[in-house]
Amino acid sequence: MKNVNILSLSFGADRTIHPGWQGVLDMIKENLNGTEDLVMVPETCLGNEVRDPGDGFLSGISEIALKNKIYVSASVYRKIDDKSKANSAILYDRNGKIAFIYDKMYPFLGEFDNKEPIVIPGSRAVCADTDFGRVSVAICFDANFPDLWQDIADLDADLVLFSSAYSAGSQLCAHALNHHYAIVTATQKPDFAVYDINGKEVTYIRLESWNRPSRVLVSRARIDIDKVICHHNYNRDKIYKMLKENPGKIEIEHEYDREEWFVIRSTSADINAREICKEYGIERLRDYKRRSRKFIDEKRGFPPVRPERI
Repeated sequence: MKNVNILSLSFGADRTIHPGWQGVLDMIKENLNGTEDLVMVPETCLGNEVRDPGDGFLSGISEIALKNKIYVSASVYRKIDDKSKANSAILYDRNGKIAFIYDKMYPFLGEFDNKEPIVIPGSRAVCADTDFGRVSVAICFDANFPDLWQDIADLDADLVLFSSAYSAGSQLCAHALNHHYAIVTATQKPDFAVYDINGKEVTYIRLESWNRPSRVLVSRARIDIDKVICHHNYNRDKIYKMLKENPGKIEIEHEYDREEWFVIRSTSADINAREICKEYGIERLRDYKRRSRKFIDEKRGFPPVRPERI
C-alpha cells in the first residue's frame, strides 16, 4: 500500500482577477494542514504573467516545499529569454529543489497569437521519482494528443498531474484506462477529479456556485498508487498462488472478465503490491503490452508504417 495525500487548488487564473503571486502563495499556506504530500495549482495560475525560477513567486513555492517538506507543482508561463516563454509546470521536491520542469508540448492555438514573448512548445514528456512513486504532468490542451500520454506511460509514471484551464473529463478517463496510471486535476474550473488506473473517475467534486474573483475550490484526495493491473495471460496461476501464500495481505480488487484483467492491491501497510507481484513473476499490463509490441515489431522486421496524413 503506497498512498499519496494531495491538496489541489482550483481557481480562475484570468490576469484581471487572480489573487496575484503573493495571494497564491498565501492561499497555499492557508490551506496546508500538515497531511499533504503534494500540492498542485491550475495551469498558468498567474494568468499571462511571465515568471523566472529565481523570482519571488517561484522562490516562494520552493520555500513552501522546503518548510513543509512537501512536493509542490506550480504552473506558470516561464521565461526562456527576452523573446520567448513556455507554458510550464515546475515540480519542487520536499527539499525545495526542482524535480522537473515540463514545457507544455501542445499549447492551445490561441497561445501563439500573443506578441513577444512568444510561446515555444515543449519537446518531451518528463517524469520524476518521488518517495511515493513516479510523477509526471500534462497541461490542458495536451489532453487531445495520445502520443504524449503514451510517452508518459513509457516513462513508467504512477501518477499524472493534470494542470489545466478546462476539466477534460472523459479524455482523462481514456488516458488512465489505456496507460494504467492515476490522474489528478487542478483546473481553472470549479471542479476536481481523480481517475484510477482502471479509467474510473473515483472522485469528482464541483462547486455549483462559482464566483471566480472570490472563490477557490479546495480539494483533497488520498490516492493508492501501488495498485497493479495485469492481464489474465501468463499471470492467472501466479496470482492465485500469491493470494494463497499471503492471506489478508493482498487481494484482487476487481476482475474484468470482458477485458481479461485483474486489478490487484495491497491490504496491508507492510506489503507493496508491485514488489510482491514482481516476486511472483506477475507482469503488469503496461509491461506486457510494451513487451508484446517490441516482440511483434521484431517479427515484422520494422515498426508499423504510419499512414500519411491528408
